[in-house]
Amino acid sequence: MQGTLHGVFAPVLTPMNDDLSPAVDTWIAFCKQLLADGCTGLAPFGTTSEANSLGLDERIEMLDALVAAGVPAAQLMPGVGMNAIPDTVKLSAQAARLGCGGVLMLPPFYYKGVSDEGVFRAVAEVIERVGDARLKVYVYHIPPIAVVGYSLAVIERLLKAYPGAVVGMKDSSGDWAYQKSVLETFPAFDVFTGSERYLLANLRLGGVGTISAMANVI
Repeated sequence: MQGTLHGVFAPVLTPMNDDLSPAVDTWIAFCKQLLADGCTGLAPFGTTSEANSLGLDERIEMLDALVAAGVPAAQLMPGVGMNAIPDTVKLSAQAARLGCGGVLMLPPFYYKGVSDEGVFRAVAEVIERVGDARLKVYVYHIPPIAVVGYSLAVIERLLKAYPGAVVGMKDSSGDWAYQKSVLETFPAFDVFTGSERYLLANLRLGGVGTISAMANVI
């Protein structure tokens, strides 16, 4: 494994106040409950977390508060996918400074039809601007929602350009053939499945676990 993360991660639900601000104290308590109930780690600001309803400042403040409350940063993989590269850079840099085990990075997802070159350059730009060896990137492949995804060619290029920085992925494509091809093509790449139905097959081929929305309730 390239990274240090493995097992069952929950993309933590974000409770909201009536004014649509995040209910941070309730959220922190829930994060602690998930870990106490057996989750290996947490992936806040994921799809299930409704991250794209949260602003940059809100995400940074929540992440800071979570670590300050005693949740180990090493067990966190916060989602950092945002439309603007400078925002993704700021959130990724803060996660690295806090010692998070990794960050979960969407491709550029608002404009569609992005080429492999465009996807590669977007991720590369974030890594270069952060410039912190502690940054561990897990690319987030979720074409059913983002439409834009990570091809095998992009993964190969990222691994060659940024060994030690790009360490794994979450595959939420729902396409086992794709996930199987990633596992077989890049045996040192840490692949989490987003679908529990593929967890056993994922592990048998060298995968490292699941980032499971259902973990919020199971």
